[in-house]
Parts: sequence; structure tokens; C-alpha cells
Amino acid sequence: MIVARLVNMADYDNLAISNLTDVVSSLSGAKWVLESSQYSSDVVRRQALRIQETHGLPPSVCLYLARKGIFSESIDSYLEPKLKTLLPEPFLLKGVKEATQRLVEAVEKKEKIGIFGDYDVDGACSAALFYKVLSSLGCTVEIYIPDRFTEGYGPNITALQKLKRNNASLILTVDCGITAHEPLQAANDDGLDIIVIDHHLAGPVLPNATAVVNPNRLDDESGFGYLCAAGVCFITCIALVRALRDSGYDDLPDLLSFIDLIALATLCDVVPMKNLNRAFVRQGLSVMRHRRNIGLANLADVAGLDKEVNEYECGFILGPRINAAGRMGKSDIGVKLLIENEHEKSISLAIQLDELNKQRRNIEQEITTDAIHQAELQLKKNPEQPALVIANKNYNEGVLGIVAGRLKDSFSRPAFVFTITEDNIVKGSGRSISTIPIGSLVLAARQSGILISGGGHDMAAGASLALDKLDLFREFLTQKIISLISSLPQKEYKITSTISIAGCDAELVDNIRKCGPFGPDQPEPNLLLTHISLNQVRWVGASNSHLSSIR
Repeated sequence: MIVARLVNMADYDNLAISNLTDVVSSLSGAKWVLESSQYSSDVVRRQALRIQETHGLPPSVCLYLARKGIFSESIDSYLEPKLKTLLPEPFLLKGVKEATQRLVEAVEKKEKIGIFGDYDVDGACSAALFYKVLSSLGCTVEIYIPDRFTEGYGPNITALQKLKRNNASLILTVDCGITAHEPLQAANDDGLDIIVIDHHLAGPVLPNATAVVNPNRLDDESGFGYLCAAGVCFITCIALVRALRDSGYDDLPDLLSFIDLIALATLCDVVPMKNLNRAFVRQGLSVMRHRRNIGLANLADVAGLDKEVNEYECGFILGPRINAAGRMGKSDIGVKLLIENEHEKSISLAIQLDELNKQRRNIEQEITTDAIHQAELQLKKNPEQPALVIANKNYNEGVLGIVAGRLKDSFSRPAFVFTITEDNIVKGSGRSISTIPIGSLVLAARQSGILISGGGHDMAAGASLALDKLDLFREFLTQKIISLISSLPQKEYKITSTISIAGCDAELVDNIRKCGPFGPDQPEPNLLLTHISLNQVRWVGASNSHLSSIR
């Protein structure tokens, strides 16, 4: 939540939870700790005072910024992140030049272009962005989103051949493709040109393609590996529009009108909320509030959103409904919503997504309950087990990533949750804690021959393997994690500051909002109310997961 009136700046050195309250942990066992800083208390105090002098912000906000390393000389650019100052020269990213050249050729020849996207929000937004841009330039565009259950993740030769039969001569793979060596090689052999635009961790050998744009290529030194795929696609589109303008085109799309898609993808893919991502989200939310995307506007209405769209609404209201399409076997409905311009069709798609999300929640709750029970049994046998690996043939593949996230949060360690197919293939997803880069571990397991396929990034990954190698994978994870950290970190709840009831006012909220957007690497401040008593405490919510009380 929000920082309010912190203790006096002069008392900053003496801050400790034990000095503020007798309560030192949550009911869940999370230890309460004061948020730390890489800077000394003296530096933080001095910088906070400077911020207060130069910008007139409340002491609590000044301390919050100073502890983050946002000092007075960089306050303005931090509080008002601008795309025009944070966007890189597109060709700084490896592969963008080659991708742009091929895309310009396709536009000039009015080729049909196929877009193969992932079935999550990032993939849908990436595909929708290119669809809107290329369609406005006169190209015929066909989007293909694979079925999670029958096709799995990433490009497959059957789908690529279908796009070719439908007369596509160029195919973009967005939010996928970086590890799809065999399907892309087959597509090349079949005469298709492929452009891979991805952000997942790449191996030492890139797939055979006309261009591979990925800031997480091993040879990419751009420093933009924190972007989601839609962010990488946006930079590629900038290069395309510039190249066409230089070639004499004047009727070009306004890319900023699509920035709401990039904001949604950035928030839902849980990538670090820093630098360019902050600008994407800040400006994208502004565009989203103007309801320019008919699909998103209708989805918000169907979901019952009656207030301004912010980070929470994207990540927990809109995003899950778009994701529900892929999770429930209707993979293309999400992207159809994002590109639909007819009001009635858009409403119908939004209603379908809302219903699919209800089904998803019911399935997820059932599987989560069972997976938590299985995890507790594993940890009872081995409390020091550094990673959880749960597999069950009855689990619905569409919600495994969500369930893995629940286990990770509950047990403070990486968690993989798998389903088992009829042919004894184990398929699923993993989620990790900040100190263990799960994507690298999955890539290493694949290179070691343990996995059939797999990939991801630091906090999330997917994998498939033979059932008889499941124990080997569990042992592989154990050994790798032990080599990375000496012990699992204790679950902590970081307190930003203390606050009094009197300090909770609209002015405080407005000042804190200036520090957003919030997300990974930039969490919302948590405040601690002291010296209060609560009455009429009761459990609320469908699953009694929240507490309600009266002061």
C-alpha cells in the first residue's frame, strides 16, 4: 500500500520493527522487516532532505524515493517517465535492422503476413500490435494462436504450413520462437521467411530465421532484456515506421495510439517495472483510460470496472480474462477481442472471456487445494527441499502456471506444477523467487537432455519431459539451487514506514501515486499502522481469504 508519515528523518537510523510494534510476523509466518536500501542511512537522510527542499514532497515520500536511489537530480525524470527520452535507437537491439528490411519489403509488395503468437496476454498484445500496424499499411494479416492443450507452446510445423497454404510468405513469431529450432528450420526449408521477436532466454545457438529480435540473445548488449515481448515488438514497429517514412510513405500509423497494448502486456507479464517499462505503463494507462481500444473498453464494462484503470485493474481484472482464453482451450478469443472494431462483436467476445474466466477460477481453486496438500507432504519428508515439483494426471494444463505461483508464494521457494498426458509426457509451468533464475535452470536442464522442451525468464518458465525423467529433473533442480544459494530465504513482508490514522488522507495518496507505476522491482510501499485496536474482526470473501475489521 502507501507510505504516509514516516518517523522523523532524524530518527531514521533507529528504525526497527521491534521498536515500533510487538508484532513481528504475519499469521502466515512471514517475518516483518523494514525495507532496506543499498545506500547508507546517512546518504538516504541527506538525499531525502534535498528532495523535500527541491520538490516540496512529504517527508515519507522523500524517504521512499531516497531509499530507492532516486535522488533529487533524477526526480523529475522518474516521476514523469517519457517515452521520447527513454526509447532507444531501435537498431541498438540485435536483429531489428534485418527485421525492418524484410518488413519494409513485405509492405512494399503487399505480401500476406502470418503472425504466430503465444496464448498469454503478452503474446496476444504483441500479435494485436503487429496486426493493427501491418493492416494499416495495406498488408493482409492472419494471426495464429496455438491451442495450449493440443499444440503446446511455441511454433509447430503444422501451424506454419497452414499459414503458408493460406498464402503467407512471411511469418512473425511473437513472444515465442527463440527455442523453436526444428519447426523454424522446417519452415525455412519450405520456403517461408521467419522473423522471431521474443524476450525469453536464448541459448547459444539461435534458430534459423531471416531475423531474430530478442534483447535476451547472448550477443545483445542493448540492456533491454527486462522488456516483455510486446515492448520489443513496439521498438521493432518504430524502426519499420521510420524506414517507411524515409522511403516516402506519409500515411503511417500512429504507434502511440496502440501503447495501451504495451502497458497491458508489461503489467501482465510481470516484467521489472523500471526505466522504459515505467514509461510504457504510464503513457499506456493514459491511452487506455480514453477507451480507444473497443475490445478493452467492453471487457472493462463486462468485468464491472467502474473506476479508473490502473496497474491492479490490468493485472488482476483485464489480464486474467484475456489469459482465460488460452487456459481454457479457446486460445484465439483474447487476440480477437484486442483487434475487433465492431461494438457488438466486441461485446460478445468480452462476455465469452468473462465466462471462461469464471470456469478458470473454479478449476484453479480445486487444483491449488490439492497441490498445496501434495507440497505439504513433500516438505514434511524433507523440510529443506529447495524446490517443489508436483505432478498429477488430473491437473488442467491451462492453470498450472497460476497454481505454481500460489505454491511459490505459500512456501517461499520455486515451484513446478505438471500434468501427465496419456503418453506419459509431463507438461507444466514453474514460478520462482527473486534469488533463483528459473528460466536459466530450465534452459540448462534442456541442454542436459533432461527436458524435451522448455524455456522462460527469471521468474517464470515452462517445460515438458518424459515421466521417467521427473525424479531426475527434481534432483537437477535441487543441485542447481543448492549451488546458487546456501539456504532458502525466510519469507518476509517488507514494511516501508509507519503511519498514523490521521496521516491517511487524499493528499498522501496523490503523492504516492506520483511514484508509480508499481510492479516487480518497484513494489507499492507497505505501511504499518501502530497503536490501534480492531473490533468486529471477521473473515470475508468467497474462500474466507480476507479479514474485515472496524477500528
